[in-house]
Amino acid sequence: MRIKFLITAAVTALVCSCTQAQQPQSQEAVKVVTWRAAEVTNTSAVLSGRYSGVTTEVRDHGFYWGTSESSMTEQLGLNSSSDQTADFTATLSSLEPGKTYFFKAYVTVMDSASGKYVDVEGGVQSFTTTGGVTPDPGTGDYSQPVSGLQYLGCYEIPAISLLKTDASSGSGKEKFGSTKYYNYLTTNEDQMVVTHTYSYSGRQYRNYTILVDKTKKASLWNAFVMHKDAYPDNGLGRTGNFSSNWDPGVPSSWQQESSSNGYSRGHLVASNYRQACTDANKQTFYATNQALQQQNGFNGAIWEKLEQKVVSSAPSGRDTLYVTVGLLFEDGVALPSFSVPCPSHFYKLLMKCSFDSSGNMTAAKGCAYLFENVAHSTSDYDNSKYRTSIDAIEQRTGFNFFANVPAQFQDTAESSSSPIW
Repeated sequence: MRIKFLITAAVTALVCSCTQAQQPQSQEAVKVVTWRAAEVTNTSAVLSGRYSGVTTEVRDHGFYWGTSESSMTEQLGLNSSSDQTADFTATLSSLEPGKTYFFKAYVTVMDSASGKYVDVEGGVQSFTTTGGVTPDPGTGDYSQPVSGLQYLGCYEIPAISLLKTDASSGSGKEKFGSTKYYNYLTTNEDQMVVTHTYSYSGRQYRNYTILVDKTKKASLWNAFVMHKDAYPDNGLGRTGNFSSNWDPGVPSSWQQESSSNGYSRGHLVASNYRQACTDANKQTFYATNQALQQQNGFNGAIWEKLEQKVVSSAPSGRDTLYVTVGLLFEDGVALPSFSVPCPSHFYKLLMKCSFDSSGNMTAAKGCAYLFENVAHSTSDYDNSKYRTSIDAIEQRTGFNFFANVPAQFQDTAESSSSPIW
């Protein structure tokens, strides 16, 4: 099955049905140039081209690209144009780290001799995405250092074993908004960490941080912050959807987008958790922020009730609620067969911390909720059947959650199974 890629462009993308042909003699005046790729990261690159000498309307222009010079079967069309000369750019994202891609610019015009639309093409260029899932530590062949590592020091982030620790592994432009995502290679070649950000009221905010697993095609955990002042509810509602909405910071082959047989695309960071601005909300519909979840009796019932309680209990002032939502893939739960692994359990970990006027932590309370990925007969999420401790989830997952919370607060908070409300 062909791998799909998320494509973002400087103008509206439109793939047209065009007749492939060599440059026609009647269009010798048309020139197309393919420039070298720029801003190459481990999952994205910016393509540039130029056409000139067009005397009729341009039907389409853009790029053909692929992983082989002899087979550039992917097409990125940028729509029609009335310009006789134009420079144009487009961004490819959700690419594979450490892989070589080939591309060429084209413009589609009417051939006066044949009366058909034909493509006039530029030369072929190539680029290799940086890093790779298993870069060679001996050569230090990683992507260029960028800012962003500071986000991994936040209180909600679990302990992570990074392959490189002096800077993040790569960055690129978010699909929604003007800010960047930051991705990090881990010592596990099948796992990658990504932090998504957005801009609101002149400031940049971290939206959420995920640990994506290639073998599960899912995020094993998603860590984020709830705070009424920093993440206000402006009543935007659901502004996006999951359809082919690839996460730009993660290879598309690591992601899943389908649901069926009574299972929905269950949000990890709920849409109503991010209502400050459209960019923040649309990022909650990245394919990495969902997993197969039983709809009736779970996603639309007890899980939704817990989501609503988290929203209504988000603190303001000097208190902050740190949250981690994650998945288990354990035997023993009767689940249907899908083309990708289906989680056996969903969990939600809560750590509510208080701070003094100098920003020093003064107290912390924690608890956890664990549910099998099946229909539940009750919507009482706070039942002792579902409530447990963060320590208990750590034992089952092997993760060290809230690793940056000071030990004098972390140890007590993580051992408790009492409600924090």
